[in-house]
Amino acid sequence: MSGFLIDTNAISMFAPSRMEPSHAFAAWMDEQERSNSIYLSTITIHEIEKGIRMLGYRGASSKAAALGIWLTGLTTVYAANILSLDAAIARISGELEATAVSKGHNPGAADAMIAGTAKAHDLTVITNNITDFAPFSVAAKSPDQIAG
Repeated sequence: MSGFLIDTNAISMFAPSRMEPSHAFAAWMDEQERSNSIYLSTITIHEIEKGIRMLGYRGASSKAAALGIWLTGLTTVYAANILSLDAAIARISGELEATAVSKGHNPGAADAMIAGTAKAHDLTVITNNITDFAPFSVAAKSPDQIAG
């Protein structure tokens, strides 16, 4: 498999009430979607769902509802391209996170699992936080880098 694993912060650019992605990035995403090379991690779905629920707990129910509808659409559109965390990916992720920690980084489990998913499937991570993925030695590019 080859293609692109879209990090939570990059796919969230397309969420309602968010800063819109650049025209170039949106066009790039459209092109990649047509060639079926865009993937999401179940970790990204988790992070978005957590954010929606936290908004609801803080009383932002209409924003949470709009994001919930968006997430439902996202999981429907990408259903066949949402990659789960299985035992093999969990082991790769654990190795990547341990290596990063041993070198003085503290990347966090979510990014490690996204990086492990990318490594297991030979995907490039698209993220607005390139430095967060540097300790994992996986291919990562920002939306500006790929759309430019």
